[in-house]
This record gives sequence, C-alpha cells and structure tokens, in this order.
Amino acid sequence: MLNMIRMEMYRMFKTKCMYIIWFILAAGILFTTGLSAEEMKTFSMEEKQEMYEYAMGKGESDNVNLGMDVTVPTKPGENVSVFDLFYANIKGKFIALFMVIFTVLYTTADLTSGYVKNIAGQVSQRGGLVIAKAIALFVYTVMSLLIFFLCQTLSNLLFFDEFTFGPVKQFAAYVGIQLLLHYGLLLIVMGVAIALRNNVISMVIAVCFCMNVLMIFYNFLDQLIAKLGVKEFHIVNYTISGKMLMLGMDISAKTASASIAVAIFFSAAAVSICSMIFQRRDV
Repeated sequence: MLNMIRMEMYRMFKTKCMYIIWFILAAGILFTTGLSAEEMKTFSMEEKQEMYEYAMGKGESDNVNLGMDVTVPTKPGENVSVFDLFYANIKGKFIALFMVIFTVLYTTADLTSGYVKNIAGQVSQRGGLVIAKAIALFVYTVMSLLIFFLCQTLSNLLFFDEFTFGPVKQFAAYVGIQLLLHYGLLLIVMGVAIALRNNVISMVIAVCFCMNVLMIFYNFLDQLIAKLGVKEFHIVNYTISGKMLMLGMDISAKTASASIAVAIFFSAAAVSICSMIFQRRDV
C-alpha cells in the first residue's frame, strides 16, 4: 500500500497540468482582486450595502442561482479583508473549478494511457490504487487551498490601501471545514471519472458541480418530495456542493458538525464505490 501511495504522489507531482492550473489560479486571484479593489473605490455606501446584503443573503437554499457568483461580503465602511475575498471565491466555487479540472485529468491519466495495466495485475487488491489516489488528492487539496490563501494574502497587500486579515478563529474554522468539503467533492469527481473513463463527459459533470447546474435536478426532487407531504425539505442542504455554498463566515457548532458529517459521508461513499468498481472492472 505504501508503494502505491508513493507511486501516486510521484505521478501527481510529475503532472505538468497541476503546475499550469496552479499558475492560472494564482494569476486569476491577482487579477480579480485588482478588479475588486478598483470597484470598491468607486462604489457608494448604498451600493456597498446592497452588495453586502446580496452576498450574505445567498445562503438560503431557495435562492441559489445557476452559474458562478463571486460577491465580496464586506460591510460598508470597513476594509476588505483576506477572509472576505477568500470566502467570496470559495463560496462562488471559483477555486473548486480549477481543482475538479485537475482531478479529472489526474484520475484518468493512467487509465487512458494504459499505464494502469502494468501495475493492476501486480496487486491483489486493486481497490488500494483508488485509496492511493484519494490520499494524493488530499495532499493536492491542502496544497491548492494553501496556494490560494497565500496568493489572496499577497493580492490584498498589493491592491488595497490598508491590509486587513479578518477574525483568525472564524477564518481557521471556515478553512478547515471547506477543506473537507472540497476534498469530498474531488473524491466524487474522481469516482465519476473512474466509472466513466471518459475525460470529456467527466469534465462536463465536474464543471456542472461548480456551476450549480445540479440545482435544477435537486429542485425537481424537492417538488416530488413535497407532493408526498414532506414540506420545507431541500436536498441541496445535504449535498457537498450545497454545504460549500451555504457555509457562512460565522460558523455555529451545529452547522460545523452537519457540514463535516456530509463531507465524511460522501467521501467514504465515493471511495468505497469507486474501489468496488475498480476491483471488479477489467482494466
């Protein structure tokens, strides 16, 4: 098992697209932060209040829109903090979009090239290869969020007159929970990619996760459940993408425990199902 983990880690760090995606991510953060800084200087207090109310009011499950929406949740009269922009980009799934694209490319690289055939026959439990991929993706998730944090901090230093970090404890709690949720999303995308073994279709599905396209399907199921007599039930509240979107800056113990439970459940389910598929499939 240790050798499989080493192999996947080596393969991941030798993947050129990982560094390209990180570079584009860093450039995107610098560019969007610069635009946000210029916009905040031109906004009136009324416009800032409207933007703040819009950003903080997006947590309701019945107000989720399609597409990617990055809105800075800064109160009028206050400085834009690192936490504000970190929260806006995470909530809008701007960072998740880059991460799922890499996950599809990394997961299917050895499948499409035929490399996996050289090693699958040498291990008794091929499901271990999936676990090794999952461990490598956890390292990737941690490093991606760390790079994002460093780029966002640098961007705030460059483009805003006054540097504000934000409440440290709330920031740490938010980052920790979002790390688990993003990791869960990547494992789901990994499972989809391994099951389909098709880069294009897997990429489309992964992007749909980040663009809230599945909200259409969730709303349809909510309507069916409502007809059965269950009112005020929203499936999005129990999904990885929904928790990523609706996790607020001020996290309560109940919200934290619910988000962690969803992340663990979907992560375990994705790895388990994916391992069974890989174990039984003729590679």
